[in-house]
Amino acid sequence: MQVFKQFIAFILEWLTRTGEAKEHGLSDFDRIRAEIKPCDVVLVEGSSKADKTIQTVTQSPWSHAALYVGRPLDIIDSDLKTIIGHFFNGAPDTPLLIEARLGEGIVVTPLNEYEQDHLRLCRPKSLSEKDANQVIRFGVNRLGAHKGGGFLFDLLRFFFPWSLLPVGWRGSLFRRWAGRHTKNVTAAFVAECFGFIQFPVYPLVKITGEQGVQLLRRHPVLCMPYEIDQSPNFEIIKYPFIDFKLYEQERLIPWKGSGVYSGVEQDPALVFKSNQVESDAGESTVNVQDNPDNAKEDKKVTPINSRQDQ
Repeated sequence: MQVFKQFIAFILEWLTRTGEAKEHGLSDFDRIRAEIKPCDVVLVEGSSKADKTIQTVTQSPWSHAALYVGRPLDIIDSDLKTIIGHFFNGAPDTPLLIEARLGEGIVVTPLNEYEQDHLRLCRPKSLSEKDANQVIRFGVNRLGAHKGGGFLFDLLRFFFPWSLLPVGWRGSLFRRWAGRHTKNVTAAFVAECFGFIQFPVYPLVKITGEQGVQLLRRHPVLCMPYEIDQSPNFEIIKYPFIDFKLYEQERLIPWKGSGVYSGVEQDPALVFKSNQVESDAGESTVNVQDNPDNAKEDKKVTPINSRQDQ
């Protein structure tokens, strides 16, 4: 029995092992940290083996979801503060998330742990302060739960070659016989928190002749992170890593300016050089200081939808 537990622990550690930290993120973390509100849902584009499986099954970059509960010093309810204090010993001004993790169950996680990841905020629409507090209370009271259930069969789905199956089959097959480990990886815990106040993450739409369109509450069997992203009941808030409004008069568009693509393939990092224009072949470099006409032309801003582009 001890050998089996060690084997399960080894598999869990391998599945949750994250890749190397990114040099940049696709979202502005400082702005997310400043604008996030209690009861917001944070979607994460993870990099572990388990996250890659979720991304392959759902054909979505979002592989994990967490519920934001705020900072301990801002929580008025003393009982909730006490419960959180048993699971988190950090500074009282630390922004905290409650989430379900593979092999760990329901835990408290500082928001700063996802500073290098691509994040997106999903804010529930028309949710009163009373209902938001009930959602947070439900999540806090579940801390420490869902840690057990070391069933090997439940973990085998993370080793299945899902990319070989048709896209339409992956979601339904992945949801079959989902155990606690599978639910900890997905957004099932977040769906349970909102289901406590009968707030459906992804409602069932029914069209009838007499009553028109009805939105029915659906039982969250296994909620995926992309369902929160697509849900009509959540407002999607994006904070990109570059605020283009600050650079409206500058040539930050790579196919119109002198931007040089750098990094690995599909890496969105851009390095802009103000004094050089590289040719397409990469063989010759022209200095704009030697050619005043090129320098004047480089300062012009060309509209994206200009007629000369057609």
